[in-house]
Amino acid sequence: MNGARRVVITGSGFVLPLGSNRAEVFSALQRPHGPFLRSVADPEVAVCPVPDFDLKAHVSRCKNARYLTRGQQLCLAAAVRAVDDAGLGPNELGQAGLFLGLGPNLQARPRDDKALWLLDYLPNTVSSVMAEMLGMHGENLTILTACAASTQALGQAFRAVATGLADVALAGGGDSRLSVEGVRAYKQAGVLATGFDRPELACRPFDRDRCGFAIGEGGAVFALECLEHAEARGARILAEIVSASSSLDGGSLTGPDPAGQAAGTAVLRCLETLGADDLFVLAHGTGTVLNDSVEGEILARTAPRAMGITAFKSRIGHLAAACGCAELALGLVCAAQGHFPAIAGLENPCRDDLPLLREPLQRNPRGLLLQSFGFGGQNACLGVRPWI
Repeated sequence: MNGARRVVITGSGFVLPLGSNRAEVFSALQRPHGPFLRSVADPEVAVCPVPDFDLKAHVSRCKNARYLTRGQQLCLAAAVRAVDDAGLGPNELGQAGLFLGLGPNLQARPRDDKALWLLDYLPNTVSSVMAEMLGMHGENLTILTACAASTQALGQAFRAVATGLADVALAGGGDSRLSVEGVRAYKQAGVLATGFDRPELACRPFDRDRCGFAIGEGGAVFALECLEHAEARGARILAEIVSASSSLDGGSLTGPDPAGQAAGTAVLRCLETLGADDLFVLAHGTGTVLNDSVEGEILARTAPRAMGITAFKSRIGHLAAACGCAELALGLVCAAQGHFPAIAGLENPCRDDLPLLREPLQRNPRGLLLQSFGFGGQNACLGVRPWI
């Protein structure tokens, strides 16, 4: 984008299985494994819930909370935390953009006891609730591109701010698939890890013995601003977004293109601006046999000199539509500390030509590459530079 404005992240809000502030999350990442449990809905499946989540603990009052799914409530809580973290007030939020990556409500049903049950079906319901609560009236988009959704939402927000459609934008997402319906859908699709002895070892991205993912939940939202706006109000800057890309495989409705052509193109587009030097990769790393194999091939072609590759799903599970924003939140916490955790459960890497982290890495990367590859062949990547 020639002549585009620089876009920075000035606030980060998240509610994740590892915690809801930077200190909690960083401390949790020092442990060998994430807080996985066996699912109540199906004990053969591992899940990673947000413990004791109560929307009221994050949002003082929300009259329309009954219309929001658990994942949408996690998104709303994260957004309120992001606004507070960025120090944004009514003057900045009035014309701010809102870009959210969300998932379907698998529990939605017609109900005689709920006149407006139609709102349960609409994915933009949380956007409307959030806009009313925060007083937002600017550019907006609700994105439902499966596991790529929140990464793509961040990319669209980046473009909106870079091209002048908004000076400020909130972007991210939230999701939860821990319900009976969610567990059943994933299990029937054959993507969940089963047969494990310990739930914390169910999801093992890039390990030769991987067999699927565990389900997580959470929300993460970021405040984006053009650099001039952020500097004018004296905002603290966490990072700069420098590139975003997306693509479609145009093949299977569930599995990735075995050749990884379109996904690899998306990665290369991001790297054109981000660069490959001093690069750290936040891999999609689901722990399924095919996804990790394809992603490994893509990384070998596009980022062979990366200083390290981690997979946060090994620690928080797969957050579906919210996986990208959640993993960026964790990545920025680690970048600020110069300390990245090993991929939990990685004992026998499926490739020996990639710097898959088996031990923690203490480095300060110049760039973070976020990768999200979802059902339907949806691919999204984001290039981010920690602000040093």
